[in-house]
Amino acid sequence: MKKLVTILILAAVFLMPSFAYANGDIRLVIDGSEMQNLSTPPIIVGERTLVPARDVFERVGGIVGWHSGHRQVSLFFGDDVIVLTIDERTAQLNGNLIQMDVPPIIYNDSTMIPLRFPAEVFGFDVDWLAEESIAIVNSPGNGNGNGNNGNGDSLGDISDIPIISLPPVEEPEIPLPPADDVLSESNKEELPWDGTADSDELPPPGAAVLQGSGALARDVSTSAIVTVAHPQTTITALRTPAETGTAAFVAVATLPISEVQYFLLPDNRLVVDIHNAVSMISGDFTATANVPVNGVRAAQFSQEPRVTRIVFEVVGAAEYSITLSADRMLLTVSFSQNRITGVFAQSDANTVSDSLFIQGDVLPAINISTEGFPHFLTINIDNADMTAVGGAFNGGNFASHFSTGQRADGSAYVRVYVHGDWPSFSTAHSDNSVALVLHRGVSGVRYDSVNRELRISRQFSMDISQVQQINEYLRLQHTFVLPPQAHVLGRGEISLLDGFVNSVSLTPDVFGNIHLTFNTARVLNFSIHEEAEYFVIRAHLPRDVSPFIVVIDPGHGGSDPGTHHNGILEKDFVLMLSHKVMQLLDADPFIQAFMTRRDDTFVSLLNRAEFANDLDADLFISVHLNAAEKSPGVINPAVHGIETWYANAESRSLANIMQRQKIQHTNAHSRGLRSGPNLVVLREANMPAVLLELGFITSPDEAARLLGTQYQWQLAHAIYRGIAEALGVA
Repeated sequence: MKKLVTILILAAVFLMPSFAYANGDIRLVIDGSEMQNLSTPPIIVGERTLVPARDVFERVGGIVGWHSGHRQVSLFFGDDVIVLTIDERTAQLNGNLIQMDVPPIIYNDSTMIPLRFPAEVFGFDVDWLAEESIAIVNSPGNGNGNGNNGNGDSLGDISDIPIISLPPVEEPEIPLPPADDVLSESNKEELPWDGTADSDELPPPGAAVLQGSGALARDVSTSAIVTVAHPQTTITALRTPAETGTAAFVAVATLPISEVQYFLLPDNRLVVDIHNAVSMISGDFTATANVPVNGVRAAQFSQEPRVTRIVFEVVGAAEYSITLSADRMLLTVSFSQNRITGVFAQSDANTVSDSLFIQGDVLPAINISTEGFPHFLTINIDNADMTAVGGAFNGGNFASHFSTGQRADGSAYVRVYVHGDWPSFSTAHSDNSVALVLHRGVSGVRYDSVNRELRISRQFSMDISQVQQINEYLRLQHTFVLPPQAHVLGRGEISLLDGFVNSVSLTPDVFGNIHLTFNTARVLNFSIHEEAEYFVIRAHLPRDVSPFIVVIDPGHGGSDPGTHHNGILEKDFVLMLSHKVMQLLDADPFIQAFMTRRDDTFVSLLNRAEFANDLDADLFISVHLNAAEKSPGVINPAVHGIETWYANAESRSLANIMQRQKIQHTNAHSRGLRSGPNLVVLREANMPAVLLELGFITSPDEAARLLGTQYQWQLAHAIYRGIAEALGVA
């Protein structure tokens, strides 16, 4: 295959009229920064610049998908989807056919695509400096006078930018600024749709969350779905496995389906698009245990062209196939049930451990329950056909035997029966098998997965009021620092995998204190109390302990500095100010607040919104600074003031409150509200969300105010008071 690819590439080299290797010859500059260490340098084909798809378009906030069976690359940015086929000049833009000057190709094992066509479709400016052999790309708003972006917050010539029209509301309006002082709708920090038809939601508290290895799902479809012209159809139903009686979902159409496209996103979401189809289905659909899917959503993704989109959150390396019935009116998405072909045990006297190996056609998706404590633990295996039988641990150090079983819901299980002391356990995996290892290391500790409680035997004295807690929620860790006497518990790690707590570890520090650390699957709160025989540490969902949850999002961070003028670097300023806001929120007994970053760390835009969604937050507040900069060094120092962005009607009331509070506390110039439906941190949040622009640091006067400590606290108080008012606790 590699030889064939090489031949094709060589043919392309000799057939194209102009083909230049770019070993330092062709330079690519995006938003003022030269791209370095590309997997393959840019090349020139037919007087067009071709660039490595993933390196370049993920750099500017896009998502790049690859479908090897069809030799197609998909580019997602905002609401636009471009599908390009290797060696073909015809591309698809939101389902419509477009002709390109040159086709994408495979070169040096990289997918190389024309730069100008997708970039201009997505709203980028593309320039070519022939003498210097430099391709220059400016993302929307960065150098083209069309508003802000996430790296520079540029503003062009504002004299010809239209006024934003705001929808009518019943509450008092904050006036818009004059026409000569208004930004157009911003594409600041715009990223593509992340794979959901609407928004993400977690399973309800207590629902099983499947565990996987991080391996991606695999397409085992035996044939491609051919596109055939038909009149518009309507999708009237999505039959679930509970209805079909199989591990399959079936979309039902009133007339033959013209075209189906599907692709797997990097986060293992399978996206199925039914073209020329009106959707009568919308919202969440239930997945059962016999299907390796955590959730399913469907909606009308596009009105023009008509596209019905169904998204499956696939677990691990599950196999799937997509077929269309002969009459093209039933689209079936089937998931192969994992066949558990072997379960066997072994014991090791040297390491004093027992191991249980569970082997399947693909990697089993497991979770472990300790409900049988102290007699047995159960390994639950979702979407599995158990063909293996039980057995014994010959000379087992901790376990005597195991049994296997099948449940009516399509899941399987293995029970491991323990004798003597309850052991610690951990897990490991290979391509298609999971190993459960029972070992010594921690004693006097057991976890109750039903009540999410860790019970510690009171074999040492401890004043729980003096126990220090270290909450590193961004790392999904929470540590209790126990006194040195806790060394009797031993050291090691207990693997739990109950969907809330992945493991608990005990390690000493340099002072002899014992760090008991919870490694969690999601952000949790913890409390400690005493009982007659135990110290009890309980894990809580944040919603269970606080009436209100707020997420503060300091913009930019790490490799993304934001804008930088007049002695202010945006990423540093907004982090400092966010910490001030957190001090005020932490003192409020009714509000529990979290930050998307607590230090100079890069966090992707999607992860910021998903962090708030996972917390089931009530409000999401993103903090930023502005800049009136058309291109590097070309600024408008006269532009100044504070503005607030929102993405939807649900968030507009919050935006109005936040803008009013900021102006009241600072007496700054109000630039009013801004509608930004494509701002990903706002669009993808499931709760009211706003992006606060606290001032233009390209204005020397405003920058000087922002550097003042008193003014910073005025801003922090304004943000806090706005949050309190919006939550009704002011």
